[in-house]
Amino acid sequence: MPLKRIENMIDLSESFELLNKIREIDNAMISSKDFSTNYEIQLQPNDKGIKFTLLHDSFLFKHEKWDFRDLEINQNDLKIKIPYLYLTEKTGGHVNGSIPAFEYGNFNKEKSKYHRLALPLNEKINFTFSVENVLIDYNYKSGIHTREATEIKINGHTFHFYLAKKKITEFSDRDYLVLESKAPMSYSDFSEFCFSILISFGFVSGNFINNDGYFFQYENISMTEVAGIAYRQMRGSIKCQYVPTYSNPFGYIHDTKKADLYKDNVRTLNLKEFSNLCQYCHENDDIKSILLLLIEVHTQTLVSAPGILSIALETLANVIYEENESTLAPIKTKSISRKFRKELLNTLDNFQDKIDAEGKEILKSRINQINQRTNRDKLLIPFKILKIPISSTDIEAIEQRNAFLHGRTPMIQEIEPKCINEADKFRYYLYLKLYVLVSSIIMKYIGYDNLVVNYPKIYEKDTGIELDEEYYRQI
Repeated sequence: MPLKRIENMIDLSESFELLNKIREIDNAMISSKDFSTNYEIQLQPNDKGIKFTLLHDSFLFKHEKWDFRDLEINQNDLKIKIPYLYLTEKTGGHVNGSIPAFEYGNFNKEKSKYHRLALPLNEKINFTFSVENVLIDYNYKSGIHTREATEIKINGHTFHFYLAKKKITEFSDRDYLVLESKAPMSYSDFSEFCFSILISFGFVSGNFINNDGYFFQYENISMTEVAGIAYRQMRGSIKCQYVPTYSNPFGYIHDTKKADLYKDNVRTLNLKEFSNLCQYCHENDDIKSILLLLIEVHTQTLVSAPGILSIALETLANVIYEENESTLAPIKTKSISRKFRKELLNTLDNFQDKIDAEGKEILKSRINQINQRTNRDKLLIPFKILKIPISSTDIEAIEQRNAFLHGRTPMIQEIEPKCINEADKFRYYLYLKLYVLVSSIIMKYIGYDNLVVNYPKIYEKDTGIELDEEYYRQI
């Protein structure tokens, strides 16, 4: 099937020439109404945030404050407004600190404008094996035709998300991940859309790019002449070891004959499915939190990671349960449910002289929840509602949830590890199992009905637990 093509050339040349000029400032003058004089400032590139050294000629910095507001950096014709900065160290001759935000030109946070976000890259990322691509033409240092791009639709707005390379044949520290919309909107609305898309892309691709963000504003739809730029230090990038699906089975299965079995069957998320994921992330804070957990869990230890995934599973189960509560309750008719609870509470009142106040409150709470499923049932409901096949080993892993949520390492006694390494192997197995189960629910929830990577099978030699399962599982 041919890729969708975005017809109009995107002109980045003027925007990125200005951006690179700003990023290359290494020595300038800084002024503030709080300073007794202007100071020389040296800026150092950093993966996250902008570090600086401010030079002075006194034994100690004359100002007692550690934070300053409404500053300005000047270098030749460039004027950079600094809303605030922090000092981290004061010594004779210089002070050090960081700049978390700055603005250039006539950047306006309130008015509806055309916006583009550029995120500097410090490593290669790949669009190919996780999301459906579109074809885009852009002009940066030269005209480039690329498929390293995708399209997202949220709330009727269309966003284009793509790699902009200084040179098509090699990686550069002036390459950017770009996200833009041709619909005018406020800066706050655009930044919220961006965060949802970046989280969603991080989950499906393994590249959560979120160190430094440069937000461009434009007055017209051509988006060539820059009205203003706002720099923001962001949450922090994370490289994820696992992704829910990967359309190149040879990347995980190193046995060619076995990988051949899947090469024509596994696919990426299509444009509609990826848009659905971004939409749910944008409109539902629980989904957003779950996706962030699935990204951030890659930074955790094997002791804490399975517990974090158990929390993600319970949160996701509650989302789906609440959406289907009327059909899942043991008593389907609300009037009968109310009458049943009332009768039970009346019966409880008949025993008020034989049950102390604390016990009575506990029983009242349970009676009021009597028409709800148990926590164990709730955890299995997403698989039933979404018709995701589930095995006995899946259920065993899910049932460890209580142990993790109560601070215990489950089933370690049952496997009788001879050393800590064996216990870690089992934790690793649970981590992989729970990751696949939670990500499978997310994927099926957004409409994806293809194959997901079955990590417990792929890494069975590492966990020591052999499984009679496929390397990719159908959901």
